[in-house]
Parts: sequence; C-alpha cells; structure tokens
Amino acid sequence: MFREGEWHAPARWLDGSGEDADVVVSTRVRLARNLAGIRFPHRDGETQLNRQRRQLVERLQRCPSFAESWSFDLAVMDDLERRALLEMHVASPDLLRDPEGRGLVVSRDRTHAVMINEEDHLRLQVFSSGFAPQAACDDALLCDSELEAELDFAYSDEFGYLTACPTNVGTGCRLSVLIHLPGLVLGGEIEKILNSLRQLQFAVRGLYGEGSAVQGALFQISNLATLGRSEQDLTAEFARHVAKVVQYERMALERLHRRDPVVMADLAYRALALLQHARVMTSQEAFDRLSQVRMGVVLEILPRIAMGRLNVALVQHQAAHLQLRAEQRLSPAQRGRARAEFLRELLRDV
Repeated sequence: MFREGEWHAPARWLDGSGEDADVVVSTRVRLARNLAGIRFPHRDGETQLNRQRRQLVERLQRCPSFAESWSFDLAVMDDLERRALLEMHVASPDLLRDPEGRGLVVSRDRTHAVMINEEDHLRLQVFSSGFAPQAACDDALLCDSELEAELDFAYSDEFGYLTACPTNVGTGCRLSVLIHLPGLVLGGEIEKILNSLRQLQFAVRGLYGEGSAVQGALFQISNLATLGRSEQDLTAEFARHVAKVVQYERMALERLHRRDPVVMADLAYRALALLQHARVMTSQEAFDRLSQVRMGVVLEILPRIAMGRLNVALVQHQAAHLQLRAEQRLSPAQRGRARAEFLRELLRDV
C-alpha cells in the first residue's frame, strides 16, 4: 500500500460511526487458526515458513473478503513500513519482532486483516467502528467460512480449534475494544474498574495490546478464555460487561464536569489551542491533548469535531506515518515539528 501512495488513506473503522463511538473507538474480533498436520510456526524454520506464507497468501486472495487485498512479505519491508502497520493496528508487535517468514494480508478498507505465521498460522482480524461486537463477530465467522473452503484447519471434536497458546483453544475467538476512558482516569476510578474486569477474566492492556503502554487514556479490553464457550456466548458476555464500562465512563465524566465545569472547559480549550498552534509536539503530548479535546467534544464544551477526524489523528500523528508522509527518515526533533504541523493542518478549520 505504501508504494501505491494509499498508505495514508484512513481505515474505515476510524470513521467515528457506530454505537457508543464517543467512548469506544473500535471493536476487533480475532480468530486464531492453524493448518492441520503442520507444526506451529515457532517450531518451523524460515524455509518452511516462507513456503507456507506464499501458499496462504494465494489461498486467502481467492476468498471474497480478500479478493482485492494487499499482501505483504514482512521480511522485505523496511522498518518504517512495518512500524506503520503496527500504528494502523493491523499487525501485532509479535508479528513484527521476527519478520522472516511472516506475512500480512489486508483488505483495501482495512476492516479485514490476516496475520500469517505469528503465534498461529493464521490470525484473522475484523474491525468495526464504535461498539459492535455482534456485527464484528458475525463478519469474522463469515470470513472464517470462506477460509475453511480453501484450507484444512486443525480441529478437535473434544477441544475445538487447536492453537499454539492454550488460552485460545476452543473457538480461538478473541474480542477486544479500543476504548477511551478519561473520566475514569481523571476521577481516580480507573483501577477499581480494571481490577473488576480482571476478576471477570478480561485482559486490560495498552494501545497495542500485551506489553504496550496506555497513552491518552486509551485502553484495550479483551476476553481471555475461549474453551468451552460458543462465539455467541463469548460475544454476549463481552458486550454486557463492556457496556457497563461505557456507562461508568459517561457517569465519571459527567461528575467531573458538574464538580468543576470551569476546570474541565479550561483543560479542553487549552488542549485544542495547543493542537491548533503548537510548532513542536511529542507523541505523548499529542495523545494527551487529543484525549482532552475528545473529552471536551463529548461534554459539548468544544465546538463539534467529528470523531472520525480525531480518530485519524490518533493513528497518523505517530512516528512511522510522519516519516512515510515526509518520504524520509526524521530525527526526533524533526518529528516533533512534523507532528505539530500535521495536527495544525488537521484541526485548523475547527
């Protein structure tokens, strides 16, 4: 996509549509699958992994969901291009850590992606804007049916789909949301909510999943167990508990606003002013200021700014996107200037 000049086109799941899109940026459903009779990727060498990658790309592109897709051999991409795939959320840190023999297939609107030879042979991902676990799960299962027409997956009548990690055995279905929780963070209630989710067997992680940092009050919440549960049961339970988090966030934000509306307005307007006028900005400050502006929009303190515009900013202000846009590698100081310029331009007409 980078060579075709389309890498900067926003993914459809960033458009700010969908239910509860003021709190939930996106929903993702991931299905882990492995090929029958073939060792898991971590047990194979580069020659076998590359052969499998080529064969899987060919089979995937026969499926209707990936008929017009991009395919990537990660080993021949440079590090900026690989990093941009992570910033777009279509590739995981584990997939990029050792690129030899790894691949990625991505639909043109970036709502569907398959990671090849990560922890499992295939990890199918479906993305939706806003909070849409049922729709995303239905879409993922439809894609899965397309894949099963082309591939023979490792499956046990007793255990379900067989995966490299025991926690994925069964349906292999992992649901997650990218969720913005500034009210709970500022109100000092976030740890209580996170602890409750962990007790319910949910994982709570940073922006890019396991091992990544929380930035701009953005969290990933996902289910853990998949064995012995149907996709429908997992989806219903996930939807029920995440809906409660959405409700708690809105209540926390309203409490903060009622308690001191002047302070909240000052926070939002200062953040917007910095994004519109700063000449240098770090990535961490950009995440923080975008979070505060988003909060100000939700509380109707600031003029209405489309959530889609703020979502695009979350992705495209990051280092790899800035350098690919500039068509050159930039020093940290140069990235700070380029980031500020990008955000000024994005928000100049607000």
